[in-house]
Amino acid sequence: MKCKLFCLPHAGGSATVYMRWKRYLSEGIELHPLEPAGRGKRLAEPHYRSMDEMIDDLCGCLEQQLDGSDFAFFGHSMGALVAYELTHAVTRRMGREPVHLFVSGTYPPHAKKLNILHSLSDDRLCEEIKRLGGTEGELLEREDLLRLFLPVLRADLQLVETHRFADKPDRIPCDLSVLSGKKDRATAGYDLSEWSRYGSRDCRFYEFEGGHFFINEHVAQVVSVINAALRNRRLQMSATKEP
Repeated sequence: MKCKLFCLPHAGGSATVYMRWKRYLSEGIELHPLEPAGRGKRLAEPHYRSMDEMIDDLCGCLEQQLDGSDFAFFGHSMGALVAYELTHAVTRRMGREPVHLFVSGTYPPHAKKLNILHSLSDDRLCEEIKRLGGTEGELLEREDLLRLFLPVLRADLQLVETHRFADKPDRIPCDLSVLSGKKDRATAGYDLSEWSRYGSRDCRFYEFEGGHFFINEHVAQVVSVINAALRNRRLQMSATKEP
């Protein structure tokens, strides 16, 4: 059975970062990167004024792509928190439930923010991004590229850092996988095990070598986690259908 994997980018990033995953995904898993407004192919569109506006827009994008197939969400950093909210929105508004939610490189929704970045000066913000790694040096050194990148990054950070993740009446209606980097400065000081309180089913944790952008350093290993989780889900579904 086909499964559509919808992927959401980190703050300031484009969905194209996931295109390299195609060669590693198992047969039957279709890659569908979701591109928020203000970047990539949607660069000319205005940025969102709130997380709720982003979720409304992405739900509209999903309405055109959801069919009878299974689907799952993957998000890294900001994208993980967006994927969490999107899971609830799709379940509530469309009556559809993903078979799996993969959250990567971020704190649980209820956690108190330890490091607010969106209000920093451009110089300080660039220093923080360098500390996290994953951004090409040329981008931070060229003023023309910075003029495009920093406003999107700052707006994304503000969305996440000011959004109130309200308590939900129901837990996530699917299995949950939490991925993290051993040396990730963005998640240092947080108890990632607390993600388990958000799932109503199985919750598993995977730790990788590297920092915040471990997903770029260990593509094959990260995708193997996805392949295994979705394969196990298919096996479980097949077993329940047997007489």
